[in-house]
Amino acid sequence: MQRLLSLGAVVVLFAGCATQSPTCSDGVRNGEESDVDCGGSSCAPCELMHACLTHEDCQSARCALHLCAGGTCQDGRRNGDESAVDCGGSCGPCGEGAPCAQATDCVSGVCTASVCAAPSCGDQRVNGTETGVDCGGGACAPCALGDGCLRNTDCVSGACRDGACGNGGGGGCAAPLLTCGAQCIDPRFDPLHCGDCATSCAPDARCVGGSCTVACPMGTARCGPACVDTSLDVLNCGTCGHGCNLGERCVAGGCTLVCGPGLTACGGECVRLTTDSGHCGGCGQPCALGEVCSAGQCALSCAAPLLTCNAGTVCADQRFDPDHCGGCNQPCPPVAHASPVCLEGFCGRSQCDPGFADCNGNPADGCEVTLATDLHHCGACFHDCGLGGSCGLGLCQ
Repeated sequence: MQRLLSLGAVVVLFAGCATQSPTCSDGVRNGEESDVDCGGSSCAPCELMHACLTHEDCQSARCALHLCAGGTCQDGRRNGDESAVDCGGSCGPCGEGAPCAQATDCVSGVCTASVCAAPSCGDQRVNGTETGVDCGGGACAPCALGDGCLRNTDCVSGACRDGACGNGGGGGCAAPLLTCGAQCIDPRFDPLHCGDCATSCAPDARCVGGSCTVACPMGTARCGPACVDTSLDVLNCGTCGHGCNLGERCVAGGCTLVCGPGLTACGGECVRLTTDSGHCGGCGQPCALGEVCSAGQCALSCAAPLLTCNAGTVCADQRFDPDHCGGCNQPCPPVAHASPVCLEGFCGRSQCDPGFADCNGNPADGCEVTLATDLHHCGACFHDCGLGGSCGLGLCQ
């Protein structure tokens, strides 16, 4: 029978067996540690995929199902290089009033006293509705010659030519500009007159080449008809159309074979170097006929605490081997959108695959939610788009 037990109970059990004062370098999980020599109030936080009880036990500041998991830009916590919760750093800029470490952390491009400032007409940035640095857009004074513009009223000269303020003068609008009322506009880029004087783009679209185009959310790219995150999408990994091989994941824009805790990628498969007789101690280091791999060394028999399984052909660590978890041939069940793991003889799961989440906390159904399309968990658990709404690319529509 498959056994599931909370990791907290396991930690209490092992802590009670300690015979000497625990330290953070004794190679044993003891004291308040959540894993070997890490976690708890006395030792350094643990690395990814190590056991944890609280978020503080992890370097990533994120503990998911008792495993240290990588932070995301939608986990409701400040982690990684974020300057605020789920924004700043590599997660895209933050709005007004959010904490910041540098100008790029802010939508306005202005970080003052470690807080994102609101756009203003004196911050030396093109932000808000401005078309040039601290000018144009209606909220600020008109721009000088050469500064950016969308329409004539953005310019002191009253003449916007090809996106820049030019000299004024009569005689109508020079191509490619159009005369729309009393203004010269550029129909190639003006969202209020896109392609002609009468066509306005929707609020979530921009004018590109005279056509209204839906802008992809920050951090995504348009691949065909869809906006995708090329840092995570296995069909468009790094660039549009570049698909990963079967079993690979897209990690930071590169196709990578992702192995579970204690496993190593060898020749396109994940193996346990401590017990795999074909890769004993290292990739491509097979044991001789009749030998087994015990603790990363070829031997005639398995050394404790390893068990001899499969008619003496496999040395299994029942504490951590998901194929022999708690005893020989007791495999952990498959987990939806994650990998099964074995911790101290009890089955669990790894962190969820990118784009999926475990919102109901039930280990039996794994990471059951697709964040990109789930109406009630859109982009993050419990982010509900409401009655009549829809979810696309993790954003409520």
